[in-house]
Amino acid sequence: MVSNVIRRTYDARAPLYNAIVRVLSFGGDSEYRRAAVQALDLKPGDRVLDIGCGTGLNFRDIAKAVGPTGLVVGTDLSHGMLSQVEGRGNLRLVQAAASQEVFKPGSFDAILSTYVISTILDEEILGPLCKALKPGGRLVIADDTMPPGWFIGPRFMFGRMLKKGWPDLKGDTIRALRPLFYDLRVTHRHFGMIYIISGRRR
Repeated sequence: MVSNVIRRTYDARAPLYNAIVRVLSFGGDSEYRRAAVQALDLKPGDRVLDIGCGTGLNFRDIAKAVGPTGLVVGTDLSHGMLSQVEGRGNLRLVQAAASQEVFKPGSFDAILSTYVISTILDEEILGPLCKALKPGGRLVIADDTMPPGWFIGPRFMFGRMLKKGWPDLKGDTIRALRPLFYDLRVTHRHFGMIYIISGRRR
């Protein structure tokens, strides 16, 4: 299964993931991660879900924004990635696929998704995200414009492209969100290679 390939890949790379990301982004990942968290428009006490949280590179900025009365929940398919997360406090970790409906409807004030759309093409994740988000809650999706699945490896990437071509993930995501969200905005970072989509649930 595709999900098993993804899980095994991230499990294997987990100990070096942070360093890999820094190198591949030429050190720019911290800047666009901060921009994504800022787009969540968080306030103290908010409950935030970070889908595909990986090693927790977004957690520090999120936790700072929600304060000690808030809650940060991170989910990831890879146990190896979750095992690299440092610190706990008001943080909860759940091993789960992005498409799984793990939480009760309206559980969160804001949801962040980083690099999930471009990695998982075969799973419906927008539905579960929308259900878990409160009406008026803010969703932010940060992803890249590279060929889908490139981070997993050339074989995986070209296999995906042979089946699906090179889809317009940004455009497809915006079109899928329009019936469910308002105040949709798109910004670009890192020389246009990273896009950040934000909106509020209807």
